[in-house]
Parts: sequence; C-alpha cells; structure tokens
Amino acid sequence: MFFTGVRELRLNTSEILKKTDQGEQVLITYRGKPRAIIQGITEDDLEDFILLNHPQFKARLEQSLKQALEGQVTNLDKLIAQTKEEIDQSHHQTHQED
Repeated sequence: MFFTGVRELRLNTSEILKKTDQGEQVLITYRGKPRAIIQGITEDDLEDFILLNHPQFKARLEQSLKQALEGQVTNLDKLIAQTKEEIDQSHHQTHQED
C-alpha cells in the first residue's frame, strides 16, 4: 500500500493513478490522518463494485449472514439476481420519471 497526502495527490495525480494501474492501493491522508483509499478498477469489475456497495445488497448480505448463523441458508446467486432485478427496476422507474 502506498501512502500520500492530499497535496501530493493534487500535484502528482497521474503518477499516483499509475500505481493503482500496477495493483497498488493508495491511502490518502489529510493532515496526517487517513481520509480515503484509491484503488484501481477495470470495466469488468465495475458492475461487481457497484453491486457490492449498494445499500440494499449490503443489507441483504447482513441478513443472510444472520440467517446462516441461525442455521438458515440463503443462496448467494439468488440474492445477487434479486438485487440486480430490484436495481434495474429502480433505474427503470427513475428514467420514466425524467
């Protein structure tokens, strides 16, 4: 992991982004304290990243973990499909309102 301050990020953005292209994560600090992490992402990884960071999907994963600990099992492929369907429906409704 590479550490850099906000000022250095502003001055050397291209060089820092090259580090993420090489697989490094970059921890951004502000006044010596951690503020953000930059990591590389490909077009192929984008959909997974969005899905895994979607609040509804996270809530369902937490619910599934709780159920698993109680002995109930939730199929992950089914959970992913349901969440994608809900996201698609949400996007469709949003675009209809525009």
